[in-house]
Amino acid sequence: METKIILRIFNYVVCTLLFCFPVISISATEKVTLHLKWLHQFQFAGYYAAYEKGFYKDVGLDVEIIESTVGVRGIHEKVVAKTGQYGAGSNELLLQRHMGKPVVVLGVIFQHSPSVLFFKKSSNVQSIHDLVGKRVMLTPWMEEIVAYLKKEGIDKSDLQLLEHKFNPRDLIEGRVDAYSGYSTTQAYDFKKAGFPVVAYSPRLAGIDFYGDNFFTSEEELKKYPDRVKAFREATLLGWQYAMSHHEEIADIIYEKYSQRYSKERLLFEAQQMMPLVQPVLVEMGYMNPGRWKHINDIYFELGMLPKNINLKGFIYDPNPPTNYEWIYYSFFSLITGVGIVWLVQWRRLNKQYSENLKSQVKERTEELRQSNESLQILNQSLVNTLKELTEAQDRLLASEKLAVLGQLAAGMAHELNTPLGAIVSSNYSLYDFLKNKLQLVISTILTFNEEDMKRYQLVLSESLLNQPYMEGKSERTLKKELHSQFSDHEKMDLYGEHLQLVIETGLFRIPDKIKYILESERSLEILQVVSSIHSAYRCNQIISVASEKATHVIRALKNYLVSEKENTANDSMIDLEAEIETILSLYHYNLNKVTVVKNYGPQKLCYGNRDKLNQVWINLINNGLHAMSYMGTLEIKIQTEASWVKVSIIDSGVGVPDSIKDKIFDPFFTTKPNGEGMGLGLDICKKMILQMGGKIELEPSASGACFSVWLKHAQI
Repeated sequence: METKIILRIFNYVVCTLLFCFPVISISATEKVTLHLKWLHQFQFAGYYAAYEKGFYKDVGLDVEIIESTVGVRGIHEKVVAKTGQYGAGSNELLLQRHMGKPVVVLGVIFQHSPSVLFFKKSSNVQSIHDLVGKRVMLTPWMEEIVAYLKKEGIDKSDLQLLEHKFNPRDLIEGRVDAYSGYSTTQAYDFKKAGFPVVAYSPRLAGIDFYGDNFFTSEEELKKYPDRVKAFREATLLGWQYAMSHHEEIADIIYEKYSQRYSKERLLFEAQQMMPLVQPVLVEMGYMNPGRWKHINDIYFELGMLPKNINLKGFIYDPNPPTNYEWIYYSFFSLITGVGIVWLVQWRRLNKQYSENLKSQVKERTEELRQSNESLQILNQSLVNTLKELTEAQDRLLASEKLAVLGQLAAGMAHELNTPLGAIVSSNYSLYDFLKNKLQLVISTILTFNEEDMKRYQLVLSESLLNQPYMEGKSERTLKKELHSQFSDHEKMDLYGEHLQLVIETGLFRIPDKIKYILESERSLEILQVVSSIHSAYRCNQIISVASEKATHVIRALKNYLVSEKENTANDSMIDLEAEIETILSLYHYNLNKVTVVKNYGPQKLCYGNRDKLNQVWINLINNGLHAMSYMGTLEIKIQTEASWVKVSIIDSGVGVPDSIKDKIFDPFFTTKPNGEGMGLGLDICKKMILQMGGKIELEPSASGACFSVWLKHAQI
């Protein structure tokens, strides 16, 4: 009897424990630590949002966020020391991984690095090449700046490197000539101080690094894969929220974390982060192995990493693909068996065909041998031609054309880098769509019923209309209006996916159809499919516009460089408008603050030498821009006077003093500072115009200077 009572009590205790255990395990939270790489500021807004808005708590995590006052130094050791540790880092993770620290990058926040090099505007440093011998402060672990300098032919040994004090006053008060920092934060300090600066980004040289990311250790991932995945998803939700609620998160940072920086500075930092994070064009946390390989290649060029290091295990994959190797092997074996059987039958039944094939192969081999000999002869001819071109290039280095290209190199690089950067970014998004989303989009569409297909086509046709993109405050205002208008509809929650997708797909432009779309049980899938297609379509539009802009610059450069034989004689027929427009296209970057007034008359054809005339226009336009300090009005007039075509170039600069008007066409006479001109430009222009039977004069002008060129009028 006592034994039965004891067993009954034991069973009761066991059942109670089994019943309570799941409740305890479900309600418990796991303690983890996030180490920031710098002080509390908007740079880490997503982590604060994930904590304060309860995203971490929702997945069972209690996250302690710790700021650093010494940068990334030491946080990698802390993260790999024990489980439950996470960190916010940068591209130095690749170096740390190679040095033996088992770090794993979980997601990238900044798609482009904010690292730049600041110079004082109008200082003795006017270009990146003026840094040689100057005092420079470089931030530790900002290797993309070092790579940028090296690509421009500047080694660290060429600089006077000073210890970085992280104090903008060092540049403002002239204790240093160049200062590395972030375009998101230091730019505010200089702007607030009224200190004009020029910022050079490594992206100008094609060095496009990732910016901030977050990471953990291999041990954490191995022991707690679910916790890592939960931390990553909650973090990305936090970043999505933070990039859509700048003011709210700025208030939270200022009130709960640090009042070191003003709210104005935090909001400035948020706005500067938008083009770097690209929360609209790129999925939050997205990272491409190709970009990491690009970073590896740059480190290899700096001698900091071996080439093509193994990235396996370094880049976290939240959804690893299923292993289908056994299916591939089985399929390959089946195909091999069928192929062998078919080959045996084919050889048995087609011996004659085989002989014919051998004969054809022999003939083809002879043809290929003869072609190979011809290619060798052609190759030798190309080698000789290349040698001749190389010698010609050495002679051209002293010519006026290459001198002009040297002056305009930075402007043309900017004109090309901007559209090419847009093309590369959009291409990454298209690649992600084709690789990761297209199959899912197609599969989803095929499962729509007839009514849902009508809804899908309605939303798609509206989404593909060429409408301007909405962002920022306008988007938030529209969300509130839609939420208020459809408050009776559960799906139109202010922070829900439906409301966001209604705006992204453009469905809000046809409000009378919104309820019709939302009536479907698969409304979210319909909107998601259209949003994916719209993103790809938008990327295509960006590539189209950027390609056209780059083509325009290259076409102008080609027109300037390439001359046909009939245009190089002194009596060739020249279209003055076309040639001057080509020159203005080359100077487009230098005309940002200049108003160009064009008064082209109906008669714009003359006789002359195209190349020589282009050098005249370049010299006169460049002199005018220099006289105006690249700000003001530049007027170009083409008019006819009797048998002449007169071209006048008028600037709004300081003009030419009466005391030197008789000397400006003299050789070696110049008013420019030493090193900026030899005084031969106007003398050479005058001689070239005289050779073509024309004349050049300085005419009186109410303001600035007016140079006029008379050329022989040509009539068709």
